[in-house]
Amino acid sequence: MANSDMVQSVLRALDILRLATQAPNGLRLGELAEAMDLKKSTAHNLVRTLCARGFLVKDSANRFLPGVAIQELARLSRSNLALNEATKQLRELRKVFPNATLTFSELAPNAIHCRLRMSPDRPGEVQHPLECHYTPYVAATAVCLQATGSNAGEFERHFPFQEHGVTRWENYESFLAEKERVRKNGYAINQYISHIAIAFAVPENFAIGFSMEAPPDDFFPRLQEQIERFRWAIRDAVAAS
Repeated sequence: MANSDMVQSVLRALDILRLATQAPNGLRLGELAEAMDLKKSTAHNLVRTLCARGFLVKDSANRFLPGVAIQELARLSRSNLALNEATKQLRELRKVFPNATLTFSELAPNAIHCRLRMSPDRPGEVQHPLECHYTPYVAATAVCLQATGSNAGEFERHFPFQEHGVTRWENYESFLAEKERVRKNGYAINQYISHIAIAFAVPENFAIGFSMEAPPDDFFPRLQEQIERFRWAIRDAVAAS
């Protein structure tokens, strides 16, 4: 594409974004304008627009730094790669455990989303639930992600223990002990009278859920073997980005 066909303001905004990202301590408006050979007023308008959309943020020293929108784009890219690979892996796991309900869930700052699901009532179909969220502090998937997710602290600020967890756990210390056990073992488990629910941690704030009625006695070693393959497949898919 010829340079004259490009939108110059977009090119300049992207160049400013690159400059601010490459500078370890950010750049002031005058430094950006000088580096770009722009009038200060032009640079100000471009920077103000980038800040309004969260791509830049100004610190207390009036330096412009990368904003949360950049991290969000990167997170969405990793999430899409993980979901594509997880779809394949859920189908493989389904072949080994055809009577189980399988899920692939993600911890966001304000919710725990079930992104993918396979269940015996809809064999062969990978479902994409739109409004399926897990209850904090209660579901095995929620406990697993609250224990292992890198953004679990931000999530729990939205869902404080005293409001959402105290009815499930005797006290906060008990919940902390459970989170430590989950981090050590790599999974959370809820044992019910009629079925079992297990959630296994996956890098990048994901979890694989497994629920089954009356599982056979030897299911867990086979499940762990399959989950380890699942984890490595997700790691490789995300690392390839």
